[in-house]
Amino acid sequence: MNIVELDARYWNAPADFYNALLRQLGAPDWHGESIPAMIDSMIVGDINEVALPLRVIVTGLSKTSEAAFDELVKAFSALGRYGAVAHITADRASLELADDMPVSLDGGG
Repeated sequence: MNIVELDARYWNAPADFYNALLRQLGAPDWHGESIPAMIDSMIVGDINEVALPLRVIVTGLSKTSEAAFDELVKAFSALGRYGAVAHITADRASLELADDMPVSLDGGG
């Protein structure tokens, strides 16, 4: 399993969440900073350098901005509609994507 670790303590805006995650995933420069773009690259795949199976671990959420925290919650929840498993607390979040994720973008398998 590939593991990506992020430190959210200094995130001030939703873009900081996307920049940190996309950088660690090895996303191409043209990758969009949006939930649909993340679903496309993380669920459908073959876009990022880091492949499934994948676990994303985020620490420092109690120090991040409310906007960045809210965007992470929305993104992880959206990925959950496609089979990802998310756990989010006040200071830590994790997201796990199996290597057999459904490739349909109709809301799950």
